[in-house]
Amino acid sequence: MRELLLLLCHYPFRSEYRNRLSELLSRVTDWDKTVGLINAHGIIALATYNIKEAGLDEKVPHDSMAFLVNGYMKSVIRNTWLTERWKEVNTILCNAGIQHIVLKGMALENTLYESKGLRQMSDNDILIKRDDSLKAWQLLQKEGFTPEPLKSPLFRKIIFELGHHLPALYKDGYAVEIHDNLFNHDVTDDKSCIEVFSDAVKISIGNTKALSLNKETQLSYLIDHFKHHAASGDCQLRLYTDIILLDKNKSLMFPDRFISDPMQGTKKEFRKAAYKTRIHSIAPKYRLRFILGDTLPSLTWIKGRYRCGWFKAALIYPLRIGKLLWLIH
Repeated sequence: MRELLLLLCHYPFRSEYRNRLSELLSRVTDWDKTVGLINAHGIIALATYNIKEAGLDEKVPHDSMAFLVNGYMKSVIRNTWLTERWKEVNTILCNAGIQHIVLKGMALENTLYESKGLRQMSDNDILIKRDDSLKAWQLLQKEGFTPEPLKSPLFRKIIFELGHHLPALYKDGYAVEIHDNLFNHDVTDDKSCIEVFSDAVKISIGNTKALSLNKETQLSYLIDHFKHHAASGDCQLRLYTDIILLDKNKSLMFPDRFISDPMQGTKKEFRKAAYKTRIHSIAPKYRLRFILGDTLPSLTWIKGRYRCGWFKAALIYPLRIGKLLWLIH
């Protein structure tokens, strides 16, 4: 299964792999499971592209091939929709004189994947200098975007410490995340952020000009992002493929344990590891506030998180205090 999935990640199509791909497709005995894994790894568009370019449609059962093609078309439609929604964000920020760099899916889809709908996306990520990021976040809210609820009122004072981006903003089913740094370790200070912007490259998204990370920074960022996801238990071939296609000589292996189950983030071992990593990434002076806010969130947030009423929220509340044990063990 591993070899088949990796072959289905290639772009552009490589004819020298056609015979091997044909052989591996012929060996598949459970197509429901195979298609499910392709979808779970976020490579349904790429898989469909490679099978069709190889002319191997007949190797895939009709219903399974139809599912793949439908997934590819959904990716094309969604990427087109996300592009149009990003253009609205771009206009708002440009009119305010705020520069931003498009990250991950949007940048890669319009460069590495040549705008063919092959890089599946669910939202847009943008990088803005810290001095402008809060201004941009508040500006978009004035334009109808709604932020995701803060877990605790204590977080209002440490909004830049909550993760790699400010609370996501939503509007009509669209989500955008504003990042003020790139890496899991705190290296994007004011000076390095200025360098990232000064070294950014101009790209076109449709007929609109945009900024993307240069190749060296892009590669470092994607590797850091990939390792972060692997440590947290969520590791798709989609993220691995971005790196390998950007630099085919990069010696990066995809962990075997994620081939058959790419989304393991709910497992306790990964949740504990991710939580400890997050705590240690926060400046020491803010850690206590974060821990208190995280383990003792507002009941309103619990209601939304667990989709329950006040009574059930009150019953769930004490259980969250158990997260403190993760910092000890």
